[in-house]
Amino acid sequence: MATSEATKRAIKNYQEKNPLMRTYWNRKGGARQFILADLSKDTKLSQAINSNRIQYINDLKELRGNIDQRLKDLQR
Repeated sequence: MATSEATKRAIKNYQEKNPLMRTYWNRKGGARQFILADLSKDTKLSQAINSNRIQYINDLKELRGNIDQRLKDLQR
């Protein structure tokens, strides 16, 4: 379904009025794209991951550890 022009304007206005949330969503989206990359598609990210899967696996494990530590720190 196509996004209407009114919806696009509303989103743009909201993002302009809430720059901190826009930054938060952008960073969250970037992390999610890295973690959930579709390795069957022909993208630069999937090519980079497929060329060195061991490094990608190690990076995901490191991120998991970082996330676990952050959750512990925030729950104190």
